[in-house]
Order: sequence, then C-alpha cells, then structure tokens
Amino acid sequence: MKIVLVAGARPNFVKLSPLFYALVERGVKPVVIHTGQHYDYELSQAFFEDFNLPKPDHYFGVGSDTNLKQISKIISIAENTLSSLKPDVVVVFGDVNSTLALSIASKHLHLKLAHVEAGLRSGDWSMPEEINRTTTDVLSDLLFSPSYDATENLLAEGKNPKHVFTVGNIMIDSLVKVKPTAEKVAYWQKLGLEKGKYVLVTLHRPVNVDDPNRLRRILRVLDVIHTKFPVVLPLHPRTRRNMERWNLTTEVKLLKPLRYTHFLSLMLGSGLVITDSGGVQEETSFLGIPCVTLRPNTERPITIKLGTNTLVKDPEDLMDILETKFGRYRNTQIPLWDGKTAKRITKVLLEEF
Repeated sequence: MKIVLVAGARPNFVKLSPLFYALVERGVKPVVIHTGQHYDYELSQAFFEDFNLPKPDHYFGVGSDTNLKQISKIISIAENTLSSLKPDVVVVFGDVNSTLALSIASKHLHLKLAHVEAGLRSGDWSMPEEINRTTTDVLSDLLFSPSYDATENLLAEGKNPKHVFTVGNIMIDSLVKVKPTAEKVAYWQKLGLEKGKYVLVTLHRPVNVDDPNRLRRILRVLDVIHTKFPVVLPLHPRTRRNMERWNLTTEVKLLKPLRYTHFLSLMLGSGLVITDSGGVQEETSFLGIPCVTLRPNTERPITIKLGTNTLVKDPEDLMDILETKFGRYRNTQIPLWDGKTAKRITKVLLEEF
C-alpha cells in the first residue's frame, strides 16, 4: 500500500506529522512530498525537526510567486512525481496553494484523493484559501471533516455521505503532543515578558497585509495597544516584505518567524492573541486563550460558537475588544478535538484501500 502525504506551508506540516506517525504505527510508511511553498527555515525545516519527521522523500522547491504561478509550477512538477510513484491515494491538508495543485494533478492522473480538513467554508471568494479548499473538496474521493458544522457544509453541497468522515481536528493532535515541551520552553521569559501580561499577534492574510492603508491602520492600533500591554509580532515573510516596501514601522516587538514549539510557548503565555490565521483560531480555542480574529469572516465558526474566538473587521475596534477579552481564559470542549484524529483517519484509509 502506498500513501502520499503532501505538505507545502507551515500549517500543512503541523497536520501531516500526526498522520505520518499513525500510519507508521499501523505498518504503512507514507511517501512525503514537500512542495517548497514555504521555504524559510522557520516555516518549513524547523517543523520537521520539531516533530522529528524524516527528510521529505520529494522536495519541489517552488518558492514564492503569485498564487497562479505557484500552483502551475507545483502541478507541473507533481505530474512527473505522481506518475512515477503511482500511489493508492494522495492525501492533502488544509487550503494552501499546494493543496489545490496536488488535488488537480492527482485527479488528472486518475488517482484517489483524500482531503484532511474538508468542509470549512467562509463564503468569501476573495480569499485564495476559499477557492483552494472548496475546489479540493469537489475533487476529493474521501473527505475528512474536522467538525460537525463542516460535515453539514459538505452534505448540503451534495457530497455522498459514504465519502464524508467526521474525524476531528488533526492540528490538535500536534498541539497535544508538543504542548508539554512548549510549556517548558517558556519562550516569553527569553523575551523579558511576564506570563499572561502580553498580546501575541500574527498577520499574513492578503486582506490585511497587501493593502498599505489597512496594514498602516493595523500597525497604528497595535502601537496604541503596546502602550497598555507589550505586543509581540512574529513577522511572516510576506508581511515583512510589505512593511519594507511601503516603509511602514511600528513600536511593537518584532520577531522573525518562530518554529512551532516557540510559537506555541508564546501563545500559552499570552493574555490575548490577535490573528488572521485559521490554525491559531483553533489552537487558542482548544487552549481556552482569548482570541481576536482580524477578518470580516471565518471558515471556522465553531471557534466562535464553542471556543474563545471573536471576529473584528475594523482594526480600530480592537481597542474595545481588548478591554473585554484580555486575560479572560476559559475551559472549552469541542467534539472530537481530542488528539486522536490521526488514528481515526488512519483507520478509514486502511479500510478503504
């Protein structure tokens, strides 16, 4: 039996790791493809080290480019690789460009396709991620949903119930595994911060960082927040490039991209997280850490209904939310977010193939 697991960007590595080891435990050694969509050390190689993953079997090295050029490059390389491998099934994760590219390549080669994190919907077609995940779900033979609301989306779209499996959130598997190490790291201490007394921020979505006026507004608000609580911002390469391009500055503490254990450690020590990341919405909700998502919508409404997440569209509204959310931790429990998702997926894959 030959299973291909595909990763390209930071969130993919976090989701791939638990499935890789769950398959190995059942006697199946997956073939790992790394497209190179994220190529910075902290956004790719460091994750293999954090999760003790072996070197990828295939590395495409596509690097940075526009969405369409990046997708086309990956498809072109994937055609030869998949044709040579002839796998029983190709497993893709999430909603990045690599996810869509390998989905298209797999189906054109008449290969079986499985999508982990299927059924998430924001309804915002201006987001590349919405295009990627929705198209991938159309093409997939097996749909592994992270939550019951995502499953309802798939069934409402006419997917065959026999092909839809509500398995839980595989990202939580990785979090549960790494959390003890992250707690010991206490990365906030290395930055001279006090636990529970600072704000952690992540920004990388085009809606926030590709518009100079919006990015300027966000940074101004963060500077004001910084006068009340220390603000820490690990800079995504895209965000850093745009800040340099438009000569934007900020008073908050800027960091290079962090490896998973260090970022999780900072999250665990924070009093509030401001983000536009889907994964961070999930992680904070599982951990009970207050989270503010700087977007007009989310494909993860369960993090609002059962988690700690709050949507904020306008940067200036962050100040009001800060007063009511900072330090308000609470216990949360989302069905099937229990660290056992990879085992459930593995069981299905072995039964199906």
